[in-house]
Amino acid sequence: MDRPRRMAACRALRAQRAGRGWNARIAGAARCPGCRAGIARGGSMRGGVSQAVAAVAAGGVFLVWALTPAARAQAPPARARGAWIEQRTADRDTTGLARALLHDRSLAARAAAARALGLIQERASVSALIEALHDGSATVRRQAAFSLGLMGDSTAAPALALRWEREPDLGARKAMVAALGMIGAHGSVPTISRALSARLEPERWTAALAAARIRDHTLTSPLSARAGDAHPEMRWRVAYALGRIGDRAGAAELRTLLRDKVEIVRMTAARALGDVADSSAAGLLAPLLRDSAWRVRVDAAHALGVLGARSQAGAVRGLLADPIAQVRWEAALTLGALGDSASVPSLTRALSDSATGVVQGAAIALLKIQGEPAIPTIAQNLDLLPGFMRAGLMEALGKVPGPMALQTLLARSRDSTDAPQAAGAAAGLAQRKADSAQDLPALRALLTARDFTVVSSSADALGQLGDSASVPAIASLLTRIGTTEDADVRASAASALAAIKTRDALAALARMRRDPERRIRETVCLALGLPPDSIGLVKNPLLLAASASPAPRTALLHTERGLITIAFDRARAPGTVENFVKLARAKFFDGMAFHRVVPNFVVQDGCPRGDGWGGPGYMIPCEYNDRPYEAGTVGMALSGKDTGGSQWFITLSPQPRLEARYTAFGKVTQGMEVVERLMPGDRITKVTLR
Repeated sequence: MDRPRRMAACRALRAQRAGRGWNARIAGAARCPGCRAGIARGGSMRGGVSQAVAAVAAGGVFLVWALTPAARAQAPPARARGAWIEQRTADRDTTGLARALLHDRSLAARAAAARALGLIQERASVSALIEALHDGSATVRRQAAFSLGLMGDSTAAPALALRWEREPDLGARKAMVAALGMIGAHGSVPTISRALSARLEPERWTAALAAARIRDHTLTSPLSARAGDAHPEMRWRVAYALGRIGDRAGAAELRTLLRDKVEIVRMTAARALGDVADSSAAGLLAPLLRDSAWRVRVDAAHALGVLGARSQAGAVRGLLADPIAQVRWEAALTLGALGDSASVPSLTRALSDSATGVVQGAAIALLKIQGEPAIPTIAQNLDLLPGFMRAGLMEALGKVPGPMALQTLLARSRDSTDAPQAAGAAAGLAQRKADSAQDLPALRALLTARDFTVVSSSADALGQLGDSASVPAIASLLTRIGTTEDADVRASAASALAAIKTRDALAALARMRRDPERRIRETVCLALGLPPDSIGLVKNPLLLAASASPAPRTALLHTERGLITIAFDRARAPGTVENFVKLARAKFFDGMAFHRVVPNFVVQDGCPRGDGWGGPGYMIPCEYNDRPYEAGTVGMALSGKDTGGSQWFITLSPQPRLEARYTAFGKVTQGMEVVERLMPGDRITKVTLR
């Protein structure tokens, strides 16, 4: 384009600056050389200013529109703004995003920029997000508060508390209270305490969960005052918070809540009594073992195990005949925790249970109660369990003293035909510190194993044992670059070196400050005593185009136990949903087993190896959001920030501690009764998208 036409385009754009929204604000960018160069690259402008052209300005990309008279009143499409934010997020361009947050006239663009800054979590963005707490849009204020909570920077807490005092919008007030809980600064306790008495119920509910995150004993009293709230949503949150705080001063209210008419309140109160270590409550928990709701029976049994209530072992033993497999499983684990020798015959019979979870629970319990004498009996059933559960048994074996346990672990760790079991055996060896002199040579040899899970577990074990002689071999693992499996090995190696802490170990870590994996950079900075800002930013090459393909709204999981319907939440997690959809279309999940089930907690799938270590061969960015983790919420499994891939889980009960820590991307809308029956090894036969 010749100079006269470029100048004409700039003049036409600048003329629109008076009150014309996005177009007017960014048109001024056409004055700069970078903008003019961008216009020049835009091609011909036949008919004067008849085309929209892209201009690249210093510090970021701007969409500069030169419009025909009929279209001048129109703003550029939302997709253009969305693409700009998406690209800036992928490039980790916090400067450009902060500029959009503070100066863009589009509400949607400002909110998207606030969300992106929270996902990137660069400390330099805190000041811009604090300023955005005063944005004219409540939507932007809500998102800015949530992002500040994600970043966890205590310097933002005073600003959040002050803004909350004057904030008129309920959604924004809730976001600010939640953010204070996520940050966890004890200076926020007075604000949380006042929010517990807020006029509107939803704000009080949010405050209770914020109190659970801060875990300050001074919140026990204001929480206890709300234990008799008329709404069960408040009562179960109070019970949850009292349990997380762990102050016995709240035990009286928890005992009262055991008799609540609502299942979730009884369930939460039962588990919380275990968390506050109120051993005097064992007699009150025992009747709940006969509760009509299976979740209550599970959590009551769990609490009795935590409390070490051996007087209730007989009552727990009766649950081994419960019709619900998850109850039988938890009962077995509880009997092991209680060390009840009278339960050995019942637990031995449970090794023949039809549910794999019960078999593993009984085996672990027998190891705890009998020790080495249980090994021959358990070995007969070991090969019947899925890989993830075999690995768990090997880890449990690591807590059993004696030569037979040691020899079993050493033999299983060398079994190259069973990687899950070998990895579990390596982890078990790490727990046998009394025999570490015998374990170390075997663990060092496993650093050269063919399977990456065995290598990672061995590095973890050597780090826990503080084996300085293995530093050169562990440091050599840091050079493994190329696959997601290599990244897992490097992460384990970095953690091991950080635990060993010799001069050579720290020197090797120092060379990893620019590792492409954030979790490794964080480990390095923590070990070297470097400030968080020195973690640095590495561009994420993955930019999922969530709008590039048809958008299914639901997934139908056809399992061996029945049909499960999941409704996607594209608004909150578009990239994560798109990743799931692509894998489902490729039949990635067909025939795959649920490898992990935890009673009344989660069921998990998506591991092609079946042992919890597998993935699709790539990682996707986290899309933390404010969707609550209720029963049936679908979330991404992680091993650190931005490490999602193909593994996902469904919650069996409300799990507030997962919120804003794992990407929630859907909800089970039908078939929750099927989810509750799932056991490790049950398979998805196919996935249908609609």
